[in-house]
Amino acid sequence: MKRRVAWTLATLGTASLGAVAGCGGTTSPYDFDVLGVSRAEATPVTGSHLSVRWSRVLRPRLGGPYTPVENAAAAIDMRRQRVFVGSSQGMFFAFDGNDGREIFRYDPEAGVEAEAVVDEAWGDVYLASDDGRIHALSGRTGEARWKAPVGGSVRQTPRLGEDAIYVVTEEDRVVAISRENGEVLWTYQREVEVELAISGHAGLTVSEDGRVLYTAFTDGTIVALDATDGSLKWERPTVLDDEAPDEGDAVRFYDADVTPIEVGEVVYAASFRTGLYALERSSGTVLWREPLAGVVALAAHDDKLLVSSSVYGVVALDRETREVRWRRPLERGAPGQPVVTPTGLVLVAESTGSLLVLELRTGREVGRLDAGRGFGARPSMAGRYGWILSNGGQLFAFEI
Repeated sequence: MKRRVAWTLATLGTASLGAVAGCGGTTSPYDFDVLGVSRAEATPVTGSHLSVRWSRVLRPRLGGPYTPVENAAAAIDMRRQRVFVGSSQGMFFAFDGNDGREIFRYDPEAGVEAEAVVDEAWGDVYLASDDGRIHALSGRTGEARWKAPVGGSVRQTPRLGEDAIYVVTEEDRVVAISRENGEVLWTYQREVEVELAISGHAGLTVSEDGRVLYTAFTDGTIVALDATDGSLKWERPTVLDDEAPDEGDAVRFYDADVTPIEVGEVVYAASFRTGLYALERSSGTVLWREPLAGVVALAAHDDKLLVSSSVYGVVALDRETREVRWRRPLERGAPGQPVVTPTGLVLVAESTGSLLVLELRTGREVGRLDAGRGFGARPSMAGRYGWILSNGGQLFAFEI
């Protein structure tokens, strides 16, 4: 049996993250000055690029120091102009995306920490709940067509295939189920022996041709699976790249909790300890590795690779040269998933701070939304409109 003790990034803190992720206390190649950005700019900006349209409270407000962390991003049905979002309280909502009118609510009888996935063609919505079930709902009425167990809690977005839904559980299991009736089609189980692990898990990425699934596991292994039967196409154990494996009783976190991304012939992925990877899509061969510590999320746009690091904040790298274009240190908590808008802005949320709007070219702050409790969820965008759920359970609709 695997004994896993979850450590959150907020619990560890930036200082201890640097000590854990570094190699024997040596100086990191990323100890550089901020390029073009100063901490003095981390204040509300006059003429902000972000404005709030409406907000809705999804759960009762709690007194005292406890603030529930909400991880579920909003799912958007652009065709029908609807927004779907769930909360850790255990209720799932559908809102009109324009005015915030509630269309329906559905009780999954468990918390919701994963973004739902929408089939815009048919209007169906697929929801994952913390008790390890997938719910297939009508996006019009919220009526459940079927419910299916997948053998573990799901906190990452399900992915749609032509006939299947793919999910990855917190127990290092990937499951494909039928979209028609929820029947399990195949299962891939990674046997992981880990004493301590950071809370969270990598999500799934479906290749552009729909034939391959990319994900990563608690033991730091990045894999590519055949989407038709779950067979292993290749794996890359990042623990082999540990440059300081013998550190006595020091705690080492090898988690690969970052969802891989596919860009052309390259798959980008990361391990918390061994850094950032560019892998050959067909074989998993390492094209290059950068020892960038504490990577928690990745995004790519044009010639840039955006890296969220719990140690360094948000870093923009040139995808070809790996040169640092800019770095934005965050003031409150760890950074979330970067989201790039069509107009060249980057949205990234602080776990205990604000939702920031940065220029993609320079990293300069041009707007922010501060809800007072931070954001565990990433922002969801449709054109110039966006939605984000704050810690504590308040859904904000905004315009960029």
